[in-house]
Amino acid sequence: MRTRCSSIAFLLCLSGIVLLNGCLDVTTTSEVHRDGSITRTIVFTGDSAEISRGNFPVVLDSSWSRSITRSTGKDKNFVLTASRVFRNVDAMNDALGGTPGKTLQFRFNLDRSFRWFFTTYRYEEVNLPFEQFTTVPVTEFLSQSEIAWVTGFMTGTIDQKKGLATRGDSLAVEGIYNRLQEYALRNRFEPVFAAFRDGVSALNDTALTVAAVSSFKDSLFRSSRKALDQNNVDTLRFVFRRVLRTSLADKAWQASAQQIAEIKRKMEFESTTNSHTYNSTVVMPGLIIATNASNVEGNTATWKDFKDQAHYLGFTMWVESRHVNWWAVVLASVVVVALLGLLIASLFRKRRAS
Repeated sequence: MRTRCSSIAFLLCLSGIVLLNGCLDVTTTSEVHRDGSITRTIVFTGDSAEISRGNFPVVLDSSWSRSITRSTGKDKNFVLTASRVFRNVDAMNDALGGTPGKTLQFRFNLDRSFRWFFTTYRYEEVNLPFEQFTTVPVTEFLSQSEIAWVTGFMTGTIDQKKGLATRGDSLAVEGIYNRLQEYALRNRFEPVFAAFRDGVSALNDTALTVAAVSSFKDSLFRSSRKALDQNNVDTLRFVFRRVLRTSLADKAWQASAQQIAEIKRKMEFESTTNSHTYNSTVVMPGLIIATNASNVEGNTATWKDFKDQAHYLGFTMWVESRHVNWWAVVLASVVVVALLGLLIASLFRKRRAS
């Protein structure tokens, strides 16, 4: 049961179908300043090959200051630190909005509300889903209540240990596991099949028609499961030829080579992105009064590895803080003292007049 639960947790956390890529520890710190500017620092930790390869999930152009050091731990990893100051969140959105299939995608928002003695800040950072293939909606495999359960499992609002109290619970979770696996494989198959079908159409050969290929779709999917599970797109060429029993399948595959290459690139990006670990910290002006962060210390909120939530569903980090406007406090104090002084002077004059 423990092995099954581990497997279920693995897929329910949606870190499933990935290749064995080198991984990076990615730690991001965003320091929000009172004027609305933000200092963004990203630290990548990994072996020398990963750092030197420069295959990072964000674009680091010349506008970022960069430095490379060696870590002090036993692993002796390399540490790349990149930092940049953005004048506002609009500049952050322009620089870090990202490109599907090439980089992580972010959306930022910062609201400032002046309350005379206080200024309230609310910072939001949205991590768009890492997943690249969403042709088939998850609602075709899971009910709304099951989706809510999976979401709660991933966000930590549902304790997985308490959720498996009975054999019925375990069987229900196993059913969710199997359908999530089917969902993931289907979404990898659909773009491959669509590209191959376009290749068949381009051939325009009566010996292999789009209609004939479409009639074999389920058979092609069943025979492709193992290769899809391993993200081995190249193997599918031979699988399709075997199922369709015609050498024209090779020609159709070649005709769709450009589309297949794009699919492979997206799979590689998704796999690489999902192999990293992600932690994020936001430093706010004043003291934090509300947040969905897992840890808060003073004016600093921290979210630990959240890729499981972000992979398919996306993940929004938000934090609110309140900063005391001391100038307003001082000004108000001066005004109060001045008014008291005028009042006392007025009373003193009245007494002298009487």
